[in-house]
Amino acid sequence: MLGLILSRRKREEREKAAKMRDIVNDFSRQEAFYTSYHVEDTMTGRFDLMTLVASLVVIRLNKIANKESQSLVQAFFDVIFRQFDHSLRESGVGDLSVPKHMKRMMQGFQGRAHAYDMIFVRGMDDAGLALDDAQKYDILNRNLYNGALDDMSALARVYPVLQRLADDVMAMDDATILSGQLDFAPVDVHMSETEVRTIG
Repeated sequence: MLGLILSRRKREEREKAAKMRDIVNDFSRQEAFYTSYHVEDTMTGRFDLMTLVASLVVIRLNKIANKESQSLVQAFFDVIFRQFDHSLRESGVGDLSVPKHMKRMMQGFQGRAHAYDMIFVRGMDDAGLALDDAQKYDILNRNLYNGALDDMSALARVYPVLQRLADDVMAMDDATILSGQLDFAPVDVHMSETEVRTIG
């Protein structure tokens, strides 16, 4: 009986994690990211953007810091990387090379999650020093755009869009996110001038 209960809980957890992955997928595929905010519409660009959104979800779940949240983090991580594994194989990556690619992607995910926690959630580096806008833009450029977006005005336009997303995710109540419900507002391509950060 206990085994059946645990099996049912695991199944429900996987279903919640898959639902969360699908919501993250749908949000990350909004055209505005690729047409207005300069994310590359490639496998790498889509991976980097999905990693950003998924990282925010993981950061929020980790703030709950209980057994249920940690179990859901692991299930969420698992379903995301099963998708990445499938995408690699579909793109023609051979079976022998997939593990190497997956290891690199996992390391990239963890590193980016740490970077996004610094710039969008904590607003400070690991030494506890506040990050200014220029430093935040640089970190965003290196992690989302692989250092390829040299236009600071473009980074200043996309940053508040992503900060709003981070704020919305961090504001989700525990019960909602633990149920697998993610409610992301559509991407705004017409941020007001007062919302666009400038480098001083």
